[in-house]
Amino acid sequence: MITNKYRLILLTFMLTLMLTSCSNKAERIANARKYIKTWNYDRALTEIISYRKAKDAEIQYLLGYCYLKKNEFGEAAIYFQKSLVNSEFFRDSVIALYNGLSRNAIKIKEPQRALFFYGEIAKLVPTYEQASNLFLIGDLNFDNGNYPASIQAYTKALAIDSISKQARRVKQKLVKALFESNSFYEALLLAQEQYEKLKTAANLLQLSEIHFALGHSLLNEGLLDSAEVFFELIISMQEPKSLLDDAYFFVGEIYLKRNNLDKALEAYKKVLRLNPYEKGEVVRKAKERIKEIKEKA
Repeated sequence: MITNKYRLILLTFMLTLMLTSCSNKAERIANARKYIKTWNYDRALTEIISYRKAKDAEIQYLLGYCYLKKNEFGEAAIYFQKSLVNSEFFRDSVIALYNGLSRNAIKIKEPQRALFFYGEIAKLVPTYEQASNLFLIGDLNFDNGNYPASIQAYTKALAIDSISKQARRVKQKLVKALFESNSFYEALLLAQEQYEKLKTAANLLQLSEIHFALGHSLLNEGLLDSAEVFFELIISMQEPKSLLDDAYFFVGEIYLKRNNLDKALEAYKKVLRLNPYEKGEVVRKAKERIKEIKEKA
């Protein structure tokens, strides 16, 4: 039978053990932080790695920090995730770390690396609103002509923020990026949406350029009816002037392929009427077609 005296001794021993353990852990954490300050991340890890299974947000954060600085990103994410599960205390620190790495990647013109770090923030802290970061990555890729990467960044950003002034600004860039990546129908849907909302000359020009590209592509594929629809959209608006004569010329080409010479001749003559000085490649081609048709008559 355990007497009260033995219970007291046992309790005292357990309390002493717990206090010693806590003291040791606190000392290890302090040592780890000291080594982190001198960039000795391997030594810092040896101080606290034995506590890796502890439900301690600070230790998990420090482990993640060391692995991040060692460029072991998978391990870093695992420990940061554990830290955030235990407590939100280090949430802003985790975000700041990845944002700093992203900004550095942008400075050295490594947008894909920056996008990776922003992606890590999104996985670790899904509630963090980082649309502005992604817009920045999209702009950087867009300006460098990396349209697929800009599409990826803009699309992610717009999923977070689609109504701000910044979001409205990049939608026109996204249309161009889709267009340049030959995603014509996706570009068309977005350009049509933007034109219907804003009705600006810039939106109309962009929309018409897509209509023209689709018409030209379909014509090359021999899909005459579909091609005609897109050229007629430009003609019906009578804008932009820079594409109007080309649209009439290709409508003429479509009628010529159908052997409808009267309609073809009418379309080619409209090209000449739009160019009273009769200069330019499209005028030369229209004249050649008119001559061919008259020789057949």
